[in-house]
Amino acid sequence: ELAKQIDDFLRAQMPVWRKQYPGVEGLKVAVMGCIVNGPGESKHADIGISLPGSGEAPAAPVFIDGEKRLTLRGDNIAQEFQVIVENYIEKRFGTHPVAEAV
Repeated sequence: ELAKQIDDFLRAQMPVWRKQYPGVEGLKVAVMGCIVNGPGESKHADIGISLPGSGEAPAAPVFIDGEKRLTLRGDNIAQEFQVIVENYIEKRFGTHPVAEAV
C-alpha cells in the first residue's frame, strides 16, 4: 500500500517535473518494500526508501545520494517521503531557469 502510494505519486508528478526541472528524467528513486534488501538497493539510487513489511514496525529508512539520512516513522511515511523527494528535486534540478517557448 505504501509503495503503491509513493509509486503513484512519482508517476503522476514526473510529467510536471520534466517541464520544470531539466534532467529530472534521469533521477533514480528506489521504493523498496523490504527492510532487509531495501537499504542496499536504496544506496544505489539518488533517493530511496525502505518501507516496512506487513507486521514490521512503521519505520522507513531514507537514503539520499547513497547515505542514510533519516528514518521516517508513523502513519505519514508516504506523505513525508513525497515532500523529501520534491525538496530533493528542487535542490538538485531547480537551479536552471526554464526558458519559455516564444
